[in-house]
Amino acid sequence: MTLSLKAITIATLGIGGISLGALATQADGVAAERAATIALAASAPAMPMDAPRAPTLTQPAPMQLAQSNVAGGAIPQQELSPFGLPCGLSVTTTAIEGARVALDIMDPCQPFSRVVIEHSGLNLTGRTDVMGLLTMDVPAFETPAFFTVRMPDGASDSALAIISDLEDFYRVGLQWNENRALELHALEFGATYGEEGHIWHGNSGTVERAVSGAGGFVSMVGNADVDSPMMAQIYSLPRDTLNDAGNVRLSIEAPVTEDNCGQDTMARTLELEEDGSVAVIELTFTFPGCDAVGEYLVLQNLLQDLRVASN
Repeated sequence: MTLSLKAITIATLGIGGISLGALATQADGVAAERAATIALAASAPAMPMDAPRAPTLTQPAPMQLAQSNVAGGAIPQQELSPFGLPCGLSVTTTAIEGARVALDIMDPCQPFSRVVIEHSGLNLTGRTDVMGLLTMDVPAFETPAFFTVRMPDGASDSALAIISDLEDFYRVGLQWNENRALELHALEFGATYGEEGHIWHGNSGTVERAVSGAGGFVSMVGNADVDSPMMAQIYSLPRDTLNDAGNVRLSIEAPVTEDNCGQDTMARTLELEEDGSVAVIELTFTFPGCDAVGEYLVLQNLLQDLRVASN
């Protein structure tokens, strides 16, 4: 195995009392009026057979709103999706618990499309749904957290979020290209493999666990079901823990499979520094050959252990 490192810093009807006499008077009046109408009709001349008929009104066609003119030219009508939503990319960000960002990406005219998300050296792929919507919760590496979203038609948009609790966490990320199935493992405070303190995608921990100070959590972000996928796992640990003090050992591992055996691999690590900067290190290596399928590749000493002090 070869390994190279390169550092990159949405009307009420009212009815009153009426006497019978009043009703009789009203009936006599109606009869007199009806007799006068009949007499008038009998004395009126007959309508000629060739008299012109009134034109028949037709149902108007559906109307469209008039478009304003700008510099003498009409603004083209906005294209709509099959669901009647206006086309175009929009990105919104919301800061959420655990120093993370909830991304809402919408382009109604690009359903089932590959999306690229960029943030502080982290590159991820996603996929819109039938409505052209993609949501993703991403741990932030900076504040303000700046995100850029790129669509396959060349459209792009950016958005910011203020992460008020970013300084409360240690944060380490591992990103890779293609379906290489890399794993980020954290052994917290002397834990060994398989114990509660072994945090990885098979025992990812929770945001609530981290916020309470009990330990960290791993976030799996990105979508592998697109062309040229870019995935990441990100480990977050509170800087102040409740019960333990000591080291957290970090390692990069991967099962050797039929899909990745013998494959050249590009990856990178991201580490949030004390001063708020992000250290990015590029990795290139080759998986063992296919005769090693079923074994585990372990890349040691690529990530610094975290030294944690308790409250």
